[in-house]
Amino acid sequence: MLKKTKIICSIGPASNQPDVMEKMVEAGMNIARLNFSHATDEEKMQFQNCVREVRKRTGKNISILWDTKGPELRGCVMEADSEGTEGAQLVVGNTIRLVKEAVIGNAERITFNHPSVINTLEVGDEVWLENAKMKVVVESVEEDGVTCRITQGGFLGSRKSCIIPGKPLDIPYVSEKDKEDIKYSCEHGGEYLAISFVSNKENILEIKELLKQYGREDFKIICKVESIIGVSNIREIFENSDGIMIGRGDLGSEVPPEEIPAIQKNIIRTAREMGKIVIVATEMLETMMENNRPKRAEVSDIANAVFDGTDAVMLSGETTIGKHPIETVAAMARTCATTEKYTDFSGKFELPTNDSADCVALASGAINCANIMDAKLIVVQSHTGKTAQILSNLKPNAPILAICDEEKLGRRIGLNYGVYSMVSERSSSIDKFIVEAKKCALEFSEKEGLGLKSGDKILITAGFVESDESSRKYVDSNLMKIDTI
Repeated sequence: MLKKTKIICSIGPASNQPDVMEKMVEAGMNIARLNFSHATDEEKMQFQNCVREVRKRTGKNISILWDTKGPELRGCVMEADSEGTEGAQLVVGNTIRLVKEAVIGNAERITFNHPSVINTLEVGDEVWLENAKMKVVVESVEEDGVTCRITQGGFLGSRKSCIIPGKPLDIPYVSEKDKEDIKYSCEHGGEYLAISFVSNKENILEIKELLKQYGREDFKIICKVESIIGVSNIREIFENSDGIMIGRGDLGSEVPPEEIPAIQKNIIRTAREMGKIVIVATEMLETMMENNRPKRAEVSDIANAVFDGTDAVMLSGETTIGKHPIETVAAMARTCATTEKYTDFSGKFELPTNDSADCVALASGAINCANIMDAKLIVVQSHTGKTAQILSNLKPNAPILAICDEEKLGRRIGLNYGVYSMVSERSSSIDKFIVEAKKCALEFSEKEGLGLKSGDKILITAGFVESDESSRKYVDSNLMKIDTI
């Protein structure tokens, strides 16, 4: 069953072998993600070789998404007990000081890897320690630091992550590790770069400057929104990037979990309005790290993301270290494909206003025609990917086949909902392209199990300038044709 919602799979020890990844692709995986936070140099190289091999084996144009670690606030090294265990027990009701000087932490005082953040703290601010397991509240501000009351206790270990909800932190956005990882991405190919903990457009512009420096301004930038500040700046983040990944794990540490569904829906709606990519991520099939079947609540979570209009859903630990990576992808793909049978996005989403009027008008007409006549496939001649992206944003009932003249372009639209690609030489005339489009449609149908048969309707769009064939130029799509198999 051909699905339109794309599946991103994080690759790790459980999946970083061609035989496993090949089965994951056949089960429904579309994009391979590598998280720089965990990968060794050897694993990075193995990942690239694995993706290339699986492309050859399957004939499918799998895209690569690199994912940076991002800025990180961590606690200090803690004192060790007699058995060598580093850490301290924080007791509810006690006080603890957060100090600017470099110290070895204990139950009375700690510091951070970026102590300058203490300058931003005010009375009443909350500081969450070790992935929000513990919480302290600022009671007073002193010259050398702040004094806090422990409101949620626990055992605090060395160098654990810390969160200060709703506070812009005085931390460099791009670390030296991120610079090295971005440089690696630029030197080793790939289509998408996910950048972590994006708060505002300045973070994105800093990354764009690096990409320019490394000669990869064409990288598609996906911003991971993982804080309440990022949520509040969602429009400027969309305006300056290619899309957003909703990082529900870290975001859920900053806002009450019951707020996450509404935030998710608003971000997806904004993505559709602005014509951008949106990805829903984190713990979508968490129980399948151990079990070979999903929980009903997990299936509902995936289905609701599809009903909302997401472009893609993502698997993290489930496919990096989980016991059932292939079964997990298959379960997600079945859920997406089944949910799509009950979706009808006709007229639900507005046309994006950031593209040319001609291209938007033709895309809108094409969607209406395809839906009314129940077209089984929309075929697009694609030289830049723009028309395919606009069509995708409007969520037609039929899948979209983009005919590209190079594989690289096909991978650059690999995240867009419903868009698949095939490579074919540029046609020199409208008539020749129509013939080629029908040929590609049948090949695609056979390969993907679409089931095109005689009498089925397809819709074809392309961009041509009327002139003699020798001087024909390619422009925004200006042709739409309804054809019959």
